[in-house]
Amino acid sequence: MGWVTRRIAGFITFAVVSGILGFIAVTGGYLSGPPTLSTTRGIVILAIAFLCSLGVTASMKRKDRERKAYEENATAWQAYYAQVDAAWRDYYARMNAQSASRLEPAPPARRP
Repeated sequence: MGWVTRRIAGFITFAVVSGILGFIAVTGGYLSGPPTLSTTRGIVILAIAFLCSLGVTASMKRKDRERKAYEENATAWQAYYAQVDAAWRDYYARMNAQSASRLEPAPPARRP
């Protein structure tokens, strides 16, 4: 996933978490409006929402890096196996050619 997708997911996470925590704070009587930076509880709510958003985006970034590394590793191993397979085929072809030439009877000797 690209950085735009991570930013969108981070924004959605921030909005949802701050909305849920703000709703809980308002219904519990701890806040009398939306969470803002002017109250301690508002700062705490926004900080928790920010940390959740950061956790989601960091997790997505880590998983994306792991996926890319896995794909690069798999591609490298496929290239390696193709190279080894070609080398073994060449080796066996040369060995079969040498053994076939050893099994052929020697030409008869000429008499003067």
